[in-house]
Amino acid sequence: MLLPDRAVARRLRLAGAAAALVLFATAAASAAEAEGEASTESEAAAEKRRAATVVHSQEEDPENIGTPIFPQVQYRDAFRLRVQSHLVPPSDFGSADIAVYNTDVRLRVTVPFSERGVLQFTARGGTSQYTFSGSTDWFGLGSTASDPVEGLYALAFALQGAYRLNDGGYVFLDGESWSVLGGVFGSSFWEGNDFADGWTGGGTVGLGYQSKRLRLALGVRVDSKLTGSGANVGPVASIRWDPTKRLTLRNRGLGGQIEYQLWRPLKVFATGYVSSHSFRLSERPGVSRDLMLTDRQVLAGVGFEWRPSRRFVLNLEGGVVASHKIELESDDVTLSSITAEPAGYVAIRIALRP
Repeated sequence: MLLPDRAVARRLRLAGAAAALVLFATAAASAAEAEGEASTESEAAAEKRRAATVVHSQEEDPENIGTPIFPQVQYRDAFRLRVQSHLVPPSDFGSADIAVYNTDVRLRVTVPFSERGVLQFTARGGTSQYTFSGSTDWFGLGSTASDPVEGLYALAFALQGAYRLNDGGYVFLDGESWSVLGGVFGSSFWEGNDFADGWTGGGTVGLGYQSKRLRLALGVRVDSKLTGSGANVGPVASIRWDPTKRLTLRNRGLGGQIEYQLWRPLKVFATGYVSSHSFRLSERPGVSRDLMLTDRQVLAGVGFEWRPSRRFVLNLEGGVVASHKIELESDDVTLSSITAEPAGYVAIRIALRP
């Protein structure tokens, strides 16, 4: 009786082991299938997010505070704080060497108000410091060995909106979208304590177009100085084109920039653009008219952008100021101007996305 019992027990153990193997294999197959489905879903979701980011993410033009915006499918960059410093070492302006140092802080908040529309608020505050070495009489007030310009300051804000017009259908490409764009802005660029006298205000209106690889906005800008006469009307344009996944071409103020993604955290770029700023100057003894200082630079440079995480971006840029002119104006009439020899420049930008 013992032998049959042992044989039965052995068979039962073998049958149990086989059943356990079958259950384990079945569970493993189910887990692998579920993992495969989850992987497929996550890849599809990731692809959707990448597409949304490429087409709908908002970029900040370092030269303009009112870069046109677009509606988003989803938005992962609703808040951004950016600090920028720009240095032009002492440049030869003839009778004097002048160094220019600019720094500013920008805040941007984007809030969707519907599936089709979005609002964006942008604010900027900054300073410009001119350091003179030697003597200059470009104010027309005689030669002076001291700095003829005190601290220059800037404050600007813009409130913009975008509303997508179509949910389907297309004119050129399937999946494209058209949007109406608009906004209001105000800014003051002043010297010393003349904050109120430097105000300029206005608005923009335009039409936006975006497809998988192209984003384009065209419109009109109207602005007027608080203490000036009449209004200025001019075009507004913004373009970004992604011919490949790694290559991007876009405008930068009055100029352009070409970017190449080496790998995910690192991008290199080359740029060429015009930078122009005008400041309302304080009253000078013996001068009865209002004075404006206008600084125009034509720059060409290269740099890189490093994104170790979504929350932090470091941008370093350097190059040459091919043309640099500082003018003294009154009622849009140039009273005097000085021009520098070509010189180098360096700029650093740090962006935080809490």
